[in-house]
Amino acid sequence: MPARTIAERDALARPAEAQREHERRLVADHYEHNPEIFAMVLGRELLYSTGAFLHDDDDLDTAQDRKLARVAAKLDIRESETLLDVGCGWGSILLHTAQHTSGRVWGVTLSARQREVALARAEACGVSDRVRIDLAHIDDLTLAPESVDAVVFSGSIVHMHNRESVYERVACALRPGGRLLVSDCFFPQQVRGNREGRATEYIFVTALGYCRLLSLSEELGLMERAGLDVLHVEDLTRSYVLTVNRWIDNVRRHRDRIDALAPGFAQILQTYMTIGRLSFHRRSALEYMILAVKGHPRVQVGAWPIPSSLA
Repeated sequence: MPARTIAERDALARPAEAQREHERRLVADHYEHNPEIFAMVLGRELLYSTGAFLHDDDDLDTAQDRKLARVAAKLDIRESETLLDVGCGWGSILLHTAQHTSGRVWGVTLSARQREVALARAEACGVSDRVRIDLAHIDDLTLAPESVDAVVFSGSIVHMHNRESVYERVACALRPGGRLLVSDCFFPQQVRGNREGRATEYIFVTALGYCRLLSLSEELGLMERAGLDVLHVEDLTRSYVLTVNRWIDNVRRHRDRIDALAPGFAQILQTYMTIGRLSFHRRSALEYMILAVKGHPRVQVGAWPIPSSLA
Protein backbone atom coordinates (compact mmCIF):
# COMPACT_ATOMS: atom_id res chain seq x y z
CA MET A 1 0.00 0.00 0.00
CA PRO A 2 1.34 3.48 -0.79
CA ALA A 3 2.29 5.80 2.06
CA ARG A 4 -0.35 8.42 2.82
CA THR A 5 1.48 10.53 5.39
CA ILE A 6 5.00 11.61 6.31
CA ALA A 7 4.88 9.32 9.36
CA GLU A 8 3.94 6.31 7.24
CA ARG A 9 6.60 7.04 4.63
CA ASP A 10 9.23 7.23 7.37
CA ALA A 11 7.99 3.92 8.80
CA LEU A 12 8.30 2.22 5.43
CA ALA A 13 11.98 3.23 5.33
CA ARG A 14 12.70 1.45 8.63
CA PRO A 15 13.37 -2.27 9.06
CA ALA A 16 10.49 -4.03 10.82
CA GLU A 17 12.48 -4.38 14.05
CA ALA A 18 13.34 -0.67 14.08
CA GLN A 19 9.69 0.27 13.50
CA ARG A 20 8.60 -1.95 16.37
CA GLU A 21 11.05 -0.23 18.73
CA HIS A 22 9.98 3.17 17.35
CA GLU A 23 6.37 2.37 18.29
CA ARG A 24 7.38 0.93 21.67
CA ARG A 25 9.26 4.09 22.62
CA LEU A 26 7.33 6.97 21.07
CA VAL A 27 3.76 5.75 21.37
CA ALA A 28 4.27 4.98 25.05
CA ASP A 29 5.46 8.54 25.75
CA HIS A 30 1.97 9.99 25.37
CA TYR A 31 0.40 7.50 27.78
CA GLU A 32 3.15 7.74 30.39
CA HIS A 33 1.85 11.11 31.58
CA ASN A 34 0.27 11.32 35.03
CA PRO A 35 -2.92 9.20 35.08
CA GLU A 36 -4.70 12.00 36.94
CA ILE A 37 -4.58 14.04 33.74
CA PHE A 38 -6.37 11.39 31.72
CA ALA A 39 -8.92 10.85 34.49
CA MET A 40 -9.79 14.55 34.31
CA VAL A 41 -10.04 14.55 30.51
CA LEU A 42 -11.49 11.16 29.54
CA GLY A 43 -14.17 10.71 32.18
CA ARG A 44 -15.05 8.08 34.75
CA GLU A 45 -14.24 5.02 32.63
CA LEU A 46 -10.81 6.25 31.38
CA LEU A 47 -11.77 5.10 27.89
CA TYR A 48 -9.52 6.74 25.27
CA SER A 49 -11.74 6.00 22.26
CA THR A 50 -15.09 7.19 21.01
CA GLY A 51 -18.23 6.90 23.05
CA ALA A 52 -21.56 5.91 21.48
CA PHE A 53 -23.90 8.91 21.43
CA LEU A 54 -27.60 8.65 20.70
CA HIS A 55 -28.27 12.32 21.37
CA ASP A 56 -26.04 15.36 21.02
CA ASP A 57 -26.65 16.33 24.65
CA ASP A 58 -25.65 12.94 26.12
CA ASP A 59 -22.95 13.35 28.74
CA LEU A 60 -19.57 11.70 28.23
CA ASP A 61 -19.98 9.01 30.89
CA THR A 62 -23.35 7.92 29.47
CA ALA A 63 -21.86 7.64 25.97
CA GLN A 64 -18.90 5.64 27.24
CA ASP A 65 -21.14 3.33 29.27
CA ARG A 66 -23.13 2.71 26.10
CA LYS A 67 -19.93 2.02 24.14
CA LEU A 68 -18.72 -0.49 26.73
CA ALA A 69 -22.10 -2.26 26.67
CA ARG A 70 -21.97 -2.43 22.88
CA VAL A 71 -18.43 -3.80 22.87
CA ALA A 72 -19.35 -6.40 25.49
CA ALA A 73 -22.38 -7.55 23.50
CA LYS A 74 -20.33 -7.94 20.33
CA LEU A 75 -17.45 -9.76 22.04
CA ASP A 76 -19.92 -12.09 23.80
CA ILE A 77 -17.43 -13.46 26.35
CA ARG A 78 -18.78 -16.54 28.10
CA GLU A 79 -17.68 -18.77 30.97
CA SER A 80 -14.03 -19.91 30.76
CA GLU A 81 -13.39 -17.83 27.62
CA THR A 82 -10.39 -15.52 27.24
CA LEU A 83 -10.35 -11.97 25.88
CA LEU A 84 -7.10 -10.41 24.66
CA ASP A 85 -7.11 -6.60 24.65
CA VAL A 86 -4.14 -5.25 22.65
CA GLY A 87 -3.47 -1.67 23.65
CA CYS A 88 -5.64 -2.03 26.75
CA GLY A 89 -4.98 1.46 28.10
CA TRP A 90 -6.00 1.88 31.73
CA GLY A 91 -8.06 -1.31 31.56
CA SER A 92 -11.57 -0.04 30.77
CA ILE A 93 -12.72 -2.87 28.48
CA LEU A 94 -10.83 -5.50 30.49
CA LEU A 95 -12.45 -4.43 33.76
CA HIS A 96 -15.92 -4.16 32.26
CA THR A 97 -15.54 -7.66 30.84
CA ALA A 98 -14.22 -9.10 34.10
CA GLN A 99 -17.00 -7.47 36.11
CA HIS A 100 -19.84 -8.54 33.83
CA THR A 101 -18.72 -12.02 32.74
CA SER A 102 -16.93 -15.03 34.20
CA GLY A 103 -14.29 -14.95 31.48
CA ARG A 104 -10.59 -14.27 31.84
CA VAL A 105 -8.99 -11.13 30.41
CA TRP A 106 -5.47 -10.48 29.16
CA GLY A 107 -4.31 -6.97 28.40
CA VAL A 108 -1.23 -5.64 26.65
CA THR A 109 0.10 -2.08 26.82
CA LEU A 110 3.30 -0.23 25.97
CA SER A 111 2.91 2.04 29.00
CA ALA A 112 4.13 1.02 32.45
CA ARG A 113 1.91 3.66 34.06
CA GLN A 114 -1.17 2.37 32.27
CA ARG A 115 -0.40 -1.15 33.42
CA GLU A 116 0.04 0.01 37.02
CA VAL A 117 -3.28 1.87 37.01
CA ALA A 118 -5.18 -0.95 35.29
CA LEU A 119 -3.94 -3.55 37.78
CA ALA A 120 -4.84 -1.27 40.70
CA ARG A 121 -8.33 -0.80 39.27
CA ALA A 122 -8.70 -4.57 38.88
CA GLU A 123 -7.72 -5.05 42.52
CA ALA A 124 -10.19 -2.37 43.64
CA CYS A 125 -12.98 -4.04 41.63
CA GLY A 126 -12.21 -7.46 43.10
CA VAL A 127 -11.42 -9.12 39.76
CA SER A 128 -7.62 -9.21 39.85
CA ASP A 129 -7.60 -13.02 39.91
CA ARG A 130 -8.95 -13.03 36.32
CA VAL A 131 -6.96 -10.08 34.97
CA ARG A 132 -3.49 -10.32 33.44
CA ILE A 133 -1.73 -7.30 31.93
CA ASP A 134 1.63 -7.46 30.15
CA LEU A 135 3.97 -4.60 29.35
CA ALA A 136 4.76 -5.51 25.75
CA HIS A 137 4.43 -4.83 22.06
CA ILE A 138 2.11 -7.20 20.24
CA ASP A 139 5.14 -8.60 18.40
CA ASP A 140 6.54 -9.75 21.77
CA LEU A 141 3.59 -11.98 22.57
CA THR A 142 3.66 -15.75 22.32
CA LEU A 143 0.25 -16.51 20.87
CA ALA A 144 -0.41 -20.22 20.57
CA PRO A 145 -2.76 -21.32 17.79
CA GLU A 146 -6.43 -21.33 18.85
CA SER A 147 -5.63 -20.03 22.32
CA VAL A 148 -8.01 -17.04 22.75
CA ASP A 149 -11.72 -16.51 22.15
CA ALA A 150 -11.79 -12.80 21.34
CA VAL A 151 -9.36 -10.00 20.56
CA VAL A 152 -10.08 -6.28 20.80
CA PHE A 153 -8.17 -3.23 19.55
CA SER A 154 -9.87 -0.07 20.83
CA GLY A 155 -8.07 3.09 19.76
CA SER A 156 -4.85 1.12 19.40
CA ILE A 157 -4.57 -0.51 15.96
CA VAL A 158 -3.58 2.86 14.44
CA HIS A 159 -0.35 2.74 16.46
CA MET A 160 0.71 -0.53 14.76
CA HIS A 161 2.32 -0.17 11.36
CA ASN A 162 2.59 -3.81 10.32
CA ARG A 163 -1.14 -4.55 10.23
CA GLU A 164 -0.84 -7.46 7.83
CA SER A 165 1.24 -9.38 10.38
CA VAL A 166 -1.03 -8.32 13.24
CA TYR A 167 -4.16 -9.74 11.62
CA GLU A 168 -2.41 -12.94 10.57
CA ARG A 169 -1.30 -13.55 14.18
CA VAL A 170 -4.74 -12.71 15.54
CA ALA A 171 -6.47 -15.04 13.10
CA CYS A 172 -4.13 -17.87 14.04
CA ALA A 173 -4.61 -17.27 17.78
CA LEU A 174 -8.41 -17.18 17.67
CA ARG A 175 -10.35 -20.36 18.33
CA PRO A 176 -13.05 -21.35 15.83
CA GLY A 177 -15.90 -18.91 16.29
CA GLY A 178 -13.51 -16.37 17.83
CA ARG A 179 -14.28 -12.67 17.49
CA LEU A 180 -12.12 -9.70 16.52
CA LEU A 181 -13.32 -6.19 17.35
CA VAL A 182 -11.56 -3.04 16.11
CA SER A 183 -12.75 0.44 17.11
CA ASP A 184 -10.57 3.11 15.56
CA CYS A 185 -9.90 5.89 13.06
CA PHE A 186 -9.64 5.56 9.27
CA PHE A 187 -9.06 7.66 6.20
CA PRO A 188 -11.81 7.74 3.57
CA GLN A 189 -10.78 6.10 0.32
CA GLN A 190 -11.27 9.47 -1.39
CA VAL A 191 -8.55 11.92 -0.35
CA ARG A 192 -10.08 14.87 1.48
CA GLY A 193 -7.62 17.45 2.72
CA ASN A 194 -3.84 17.43 3.02
CA ARG A 195 -2.61 14.22 4.64
CA GLU A 196 1.02 15.32 4.51
CA GLY A 197 0.48 18.71 6.08
CA ARG A 198 1.68 20.01 9.43
CA ALA A 199 -1.67 19.38 11.11
CA THR A 200 -1.59 15.66 10.31
CA GLU A 201 2.03 15.38 11.37
CA TYR A 202 1.23 17.13 14.65
CA ILE A 203 -1.33 14.48 15.57
CA PHE A 204 0.46 11.44 14.15
CA VAL A 205 3.96 12.26 15.41
CA THR A 206 4.15 15.18 17.87
CA ALA A 207 1.13 14.23 19.98
CA LEU A 208 0.75 10.46 19.59
CA GLY A 209 4.18 9.16 18.54
CA TYR A 210 3.11 7.10 15.53
CA CYS A 211 -0.17 6.55 13.71
CA ARG A 212 -1.07 4.80 10.47
CA LEU A 213 -4.58 5.22 9.13
CA LEU A 214 -5.87 2.96 6.35
CA SER A 215 -9.16 3.20 4.51
CA LEU A 216 -11.98 1.01 5.75
CA SER A 217 -11.85 -1.17 2.64
CA GLU A 218 -8.10 -1.72 3.08
CA GLU A 219 -8.51 -2.64 6.76
CA LEU A 220 -11.33 -5.06 6.01
CA GLY A 221 -9.30 -6.55 3.17
CA LEU A 222 -6.41 -7.33 5.53
CA MET A 223 -8.80 -9.05 7.94
CA GLU A 224 -10.32 -11.10 5.15
CA ARG A 225 -6.95 -12.10 3.73
CA ALA A 226 -6.02 -13.35 7.19
CA GLY A 227 -9.03 -15.67 7.07
CA LEU A 228 -11.57 -13.66 9.07
CA ASP A 229 -15.13 -12.84 7.97
CA VAL A 230 -16.54 -9.37 8.62
CA LEU A 231 -19.88 -9.48 10.45
CA HIS A 232 -20.66 -5.85 11.17
CA VAL A 233 -19.34 -2.34 10.58
CA GLU A 234 -20.67 0.64 12.52
CA ASP A 235 -19.95 4.28 11.63
CA LEU A 236 -19.28 6.19 14.86
CA THR A 237 -17.81 9.31 13.26
CA ARG A 238 -20.48 11.64 14.63
CA SER A 239 -20.08 10.07 18.07
CA TYR A 240 -16.35 10.69 17.91
CA VAL A 241 -16.88 14.38 17.16
CA LEU A 242 -19.10 14.62 20.23
CA THR A 243 -16.64 12.61 22.33
CA VAL A 244 -13.74 14.87 21.41
CA ASN A 245 -15.91 17.92 22.13
CA ARG A 246 -16.30 16.66 25.71
CA TRP A 247 -12.57 15.92 26.00
CA ILE A 248 -11.64 19.43 24.85
CA ASP A 249 -14.09 20.94 27.34
CA ASN A 250 -12.43 18.90 30.09
CA VAL A 251 -8.94 20.01 29.05
CA ARG A 252 -10.06 23.64 29.23
CA ARG A 253 -11.80 23.10 32.57
CA HIS A 254 -8.74 21.48 34.16
CA ARG A 255 -6.01 23.32 32.29
CA ASP A 256 -4.31 24.78 35.37
CA ARG A 257 -4.11 21.40 37.09
CA ILE A 258 -2.88 19.66 33.93
CA ASP A 259 -0.17 22.27 33.45
CA ALA A 260 0.88 21.85 37.08
CA LEU A 261 1.28 18.10 36.57
CA ALA A 262 2.83 18.26 33.07
CA PRO A 263 3.75 21.74 31.80
CA GLY A 264 2.73 22.15 28.16
CA PHE A 265 0.73 18.93 27.92
CA ALA A 266 -2.65 20.70 28.07
CA GLN A 267 -1.69 22.63 24.94
CA ILE A 268 -0.67 19.42 23.15
CA LEU A 269 -3.97 17.76 24.09
CA GLN A 270 -6.13 20.70 23.12
CA THR A 271 -4.29 21.29 19.84
CA TYR A 272 -4.34 17.70 18.58
CA MET A 273 -7.93 17.16 19.71
CA THR A 274 -9.10 20.37 18.03
CA ILE A 275 -7.41 19.40 14.75
CA GLY A 276 -8.86 15.91 15.02
CA ARG A 277 -12.38 17.14 15.78
CA LEU A 278 -12.35 19.30 12.65
CA SER A 279 -11.11 16.38 10.54
CA PHE A 280 -13.90 14.09 11.72
CA HIS A 281 -16.48 16.85 11.42
CA ARG A 282 -15.43 17.34 7.78
CA ARG A 283 -15.22 13.54 7.33
CA SER A 284 -11.63 13.78 6.13
CA ALA A 285 -11.14 11.14 8.84
CA LEU A 286 -13.71 8.55 9.91
CA GLU A 287 -14.43 6.38 12.94
CA TYR A 288 -15.65 2.79 12.63
CA MET A 289 -16.25 -0.16 14.93
CA ILE A 290 -15.71 -3.47 13.12
CA LEU A 291 -16.62 -6.99 14.22
CA ALA A 292 -15.10 -9.99 12.43
CA VAL A 293 -15.21 -13.72 13.17
CA LYS A 294 -13.11 -16.81 12.54
CA GLY A 295 -15.36 -19.49 11.06
CA HIS A 296 -19.04 -19.77 11.91
CA PRO A 297 -20.44 -16.89 14.01
CA ARG A 298 -22.50 -17.78 17.04
CA VAL A 299 -23.99 -14.30 17.44
CA GLN A 300 -26.90 -12.85 15.46
CA VAL A 301 -26.03 -9.35 14.39
CA GLY A 302 -29.54 -8.02 14.95
CA ALA A 303 -29.93 -9.48 18.43
CA TRP A 304 -27.06 -8.23 20.56
CA PRO A 305 -28.31 -7.93 24.16
CA ILE A 306 -27.47 -4.25 24.63
CA PRO A 307 -29.11 -3.16 27.93
CA SER A 308 -32.26 -1.13 27.24
CA SER A 309 -31.25 1.47 29.81
CA LEU A 310 -28.17 2.24 27.72
CA ALA A 311 -29.66 1.84 24.23
